[in-house]
Amino acid sequence: AGFAHVDCLAEMAVRDEWVTVEGREHRLCRWTTCAMCQRHFTGVLKLEMVRKNWRRLRDAPVSDDKRGALLEVACTLSDGGEVDMAERLYEESIAGLKRDALAVVMTQFGRARALTDTDPAAALEILSGLRVTMGRYEDATVRASYACATAHALRNLGRSRDALPVAAEAVELARSAAGPEATKTLECASLYAAVLADLGRLQEARAELERVLAAQTRVLGPDHPSTRETSTLLDGLLAMSRYRKKEERKKE
Repeated sequence: AGFAHVDCLAEMAVRDEWVTVEGREHRLCRWTTCAMCQRHFTGVLKLEMVRKNWRRLRDAPVSDDKRGALLEVACTLSDGGEVDMAERLYEESIAGLKRDALAVVMTQFGRARALTDTDPAAALEILSGLRVTMGRYEDATVRASYACATAHALRNLGRSRDALPVAAEAVELARSAAGPEATKTLECASLYAAVLADLGRLQEARAELERVLAAQTRVLGPDHPSTRETSTLLDGLLAMSRYRKKEERKKE
């Protein structure tokens, strides 16, 4: 009975997929975002919604909508710990879309993003192979996502010094494309702060995380997983700063 509500949301997503504003059509992200509060779906609800969208488009001709639904469900599966299933979906999609070069590129990119935590070396290898192609995209949001994934993989490989300029580039690209408080901008800024902390630049990292946390609290709400994650990062950073000051006082 609990999933009847998901069926209703899916019907609304199809019905309200396009709206006309000032004579132009705009796509609404009803499959991943609440129509009432504009917050992103999370957890089981997000997984069920992206699966429903993929089932709706699975047998349709290749299109941007189909590619987007495929990548969304694969990334959601990966984020939920179902890495093997996500990997199979990426492989199947590449085989099914092999005649469409753009589809293969975007699917490989989605696969690399899913691997940044579990196998950063493999992720970086895929991302390196896509560097020239992704750099040609006019959409700065796509280039920001690419830079963010690359910085994430580098950091997870212990190469924070190499990750720093890439993370900084991701923040600037996302900010120019979507604005200072867009979800992608805040995601990139949070990663940039984490890299700064890795390099011992704690004051800069703290200032960046405080900006991100304030924006996430306004935009996403205090209980959103991304907001809670940033709050945890900031608490850890403050504890690290206190420990460092304590050690410095001992040496005096």
